[in-house]
Amino acid sequence: MLAFLKDKSFYKHTLLALITLVLLFIGWLKYLDYYTLHNKYIQVPDFNNLPISALDSMVEANDIRYVIIDSIFDKNKEKGIVIKQDPYPLTNVKRNRKIYLIINSLQSKTVEFPDIYDLSLRQAIRTLKKRGLEVGKLEYRDDIATNKVLDYKINGIKIEIGQELYFGTIIDLVVGKGLSKQSVIVPNLIGLNRMEANIILKSTSLNIGSEIYESSVKDSSLALIYKQFPIGDEDNTLSIGSVIDLFFENRNNNNP
Repeated sequence: MLAFLKDKSFYKHTLLALITLVLLFIGWLKYLDYYTLHNKYIQVPDFNNLPISALDSMVEANDIRYVIIDSIFDKNKEKGIVIKQDPYPLTNVKRNRKIYLIINSLQSKTVEFPDIYDLSLRQAIRTLKKRGLEVGKLEYRDDIATNKVLDYKINGIKIEIGQELYFGTIIDLVVGKGLSKQSVIVPNLIGLNRMEANIILKSTSLNIGSEIYESSVKDSSLALIYKQFPIGDEDNTLSIGSVIDLFFENRNNNNP
């Protein structure tokens, strides 16, 4: 039964079969390397702030693909640009890899105006901020209720509860000032930006007056207050509804 083991041709064919298997295995590995582009990477380009219209040329030039997975609304950024990507820029990926993008919406977001009638000023400010609406000027009216919201307007035009408004719309409020002449301490606003100062002033029943920017200020949202009039001091008081003038400079300035 074991006579074939003495046949030299058996060993010859067995050896050839093993060599063939080894060559096939090596060939299969080479094919996998070629198919999966083993150890061949490209760097993901930076898509941030790139407009949608430029995406196709960008991916074609870099031999990758993109998928827009979501859009959000940021009023401080240009519409229709990329604001987030995955993988991050300069990450090594294989060719033809999908890059997932989030863009800033092309359409302005709208919100419904909430019912803030008869709320306290602080509650109204908080409610409006949650909806993405900004508080503008405060107008005070003689009323038995102090700091209660009596009316609301946009550029002098009355608005209705539930009315659709663009995200970031500025709402002017009419507030009761009570039956006595109430006054508040002037807050110290030095070192704050305009948004931070506005929140504090509205919470203390005051308004922003004149806004003076140094000539070097290019982006008002990044400027800081270096002077105010009247100055913030516990001994200084103003009638509710009064204004404070603000002076702005660049963040990196160090004016006294």
